[in-house]
Amino acid sequence: MRAEMTAQTESADPWTRALLPQFLDLTASRQIEIDIERGNLEAGDDPLSATHEIGKIAHKIAGTAASFGFGALGRQSQRIETICTQICSLSDAARPDAVKTYLLPALDDLASELNAALISAS
Repeated sequence: MRAEMTAQTESADPWTRALLPQFLDLTASRQIEIDIERGNLEAGDDPLSATHEIGKIAHKIAGTAASFGFGALGRQSQRIETICTQICSLSDAARPDAVKTYLLPALDDLASELNAALISAS
């Protein structure tokens, strides 16, 4: 996977290569925002609000990741966005279980993909 990402980055146009560090910094910042919202979920705060915010952040990551050669990161972000949309449509009583069962494990996967992207770019 690292060789694939490195090859994609090296073959990218100069503009994309020049913007890659900014993309990685911004994506790492977005991961911090997700971590804050995750903390809110784990603290028992309103799951609707935190899930909605996580979905918006994941949408931003998904929209740019593939452009920089990080398809797996983009796909995982899209998966989280979909999960968040589905959880937000659930009843108040059903949301906490859905967050535990689906969203929290997906967020772990997203953190792993972001780590892989950061390692492959270095």
